[in-house]
Amino acid sequence: MCARAVAVSALEALPGFKPLDGCHCISSSLARIFQHAKHPLSEEMILGLGAGVGFVYWRMKFGDQDSVFVGGRANLKNFYQDLGRRTGVVIREKQTASSAKAETELLKALEQKRPVMLGGDMGMLPWFEFPGDYHFGGHTFVACGYDGGETVLCSDIDQKASGVKKGFLAPITREQLRKARGSTFKPFPPKNLWLEFDFSGFHRPRPGDIVDSIKQMVDAELNPPIKNFGVRGVRHAADEVMKWLDQFNEPQLRMQLFNLYIFIEIGGTGGGCFRPMYSRFLAEGAEITGNPALVSAAEAFARVGDRFTEVGLLFKDAFKLKNIVGRIKSASLGLREIADSEEAAYRILAENV
Repeated sequence: MCARAVAVSALEALPGFKPLDGCHCISSSLARIFQHAKHPLSEEMILGLGAGVGFVYWRMKFGDQDSVFVGGRANLKNFYQDLGRRTGVVIREKQTASSAKAETELLKALEQKRPVMLGGDMGMLPWFEFPGDYHFGGHTFVACGYDGGETVLCSDIDQKASGVKKGFLAPITREQLRKARGSTFKPFPPKNLWLEFDFSGFHRPRPGDIVDSIKQMVDAELNPPIKNFGVRGVRHAADEVMKWLDQFNEPQLRMQLFNLYIFIEIGGTGGGCFRPMYSRFLAEGAEITGNPALVSAAEAFARVGDRFTEVGLLFKDAFKLKNIVGRIKSASLGLREIADSEEAAYRILAENV
């Protein structure tokens, strides 16, 4: 999972646009849009204000193959609306079945010198190196330049590293962009997604905005609707990974274990399953609210992030491991410890915010 070496393009980005480094595709794309609008917010503040961190353990089926998804994001349905409500920015999600309409709206915005946040299938973006059959349509990036002909300039982040990833600019043909935006491959076909923004009511994050987002997170993570989510979801994952030995043959098992590493450490999480990012949001929030409890919680989430990283790294070399059973037992134990520590951190927030 990495970016190709992209040839330097003569096509320039829109005036004032910066290809910022980032951790997560959605929050870093938003940070680029906010920065260009002259209302910069940190990626962590954007993620936190949208109550975007959580946990999910989900069993999926693709054809006749079972697969497990472990994720550190939350509030996917209302993330943009909650972020907008807490910043005064109107954010509209747009989708269409018509690639022609999607392209017309994109080019119109670029000609008006407005960057556009887009959804697209990562496997079809020319700046990434993936196997030919790889598809993930939940990815976002920003279109930030146009030559008036057949080439669009986009901004994305490198996928090969954990933590903060390098931002870059890369050209893409209109045909390639239409295919990536209109991909019908599962999971999460992008359906020509783009976002529109109205910054006329923007305001800097206020103490009440910070508190409101934290309360939303605490409730979601301590009181999830089903056992697959939140703190309960982490404990559920600890139980379920022990069952993988019986549920998957050896090649499938090694793939699930490697995916666990990717989901926790590499796949746009900022490392540590988004917990270091949330820790930094809480530290920023402590400065805005003046509430020292947020500092304590930030430190607790930083430690949780470190523990998540330890669990993920158990399976970095999953295809070569000999002591698979021992590693799985360690992962299960680690997830139980994470659940206990994370619950304690949320209790700090619940009692002091």
